[in-house]
Amino acid sequence: MAALQCAHCHKPISVSKVTGTRGKGFSSQIQCYHCQAWLGRHGMLTLLKVIGFYTAVIAGVTGYFVEGLANIITPVIMLSLILTGVTHLMDHLLVIEAPEEDGKSTDETK
Repeated sequence: MAALQCAHCHKPISVSKVTGTRGKGFSSQIQCYHCQAWLGRHGMLTLLKVIGFYTAVIAGVTGYFVEGLANIITPVIMLSLILTGVTHLMDHLLVIEAPEEDGKSTDETK
């Protein structure tokens, strides 16, 4: 079972228990069931990660079947895999919309 960590309350979130979702594609968001914060991924980083991955796959297949392109294909594969790795490390869940406060401070005790 996949588990994520909420960027707002830092509690683990089970993907199978998430009920609140909105948006589609790269702009999809989920709602933390602990703190009700809306979480999503950085759209540009996700897009770059997908582009880097598919560029590496297409370059690898092209290099395998077409002779004489090794000098061009090898750096393309290496750079696209570096792009994929770096963007994967940078792409974390972000707090898109924090939950509203009840108007009470947590330090107030009566």
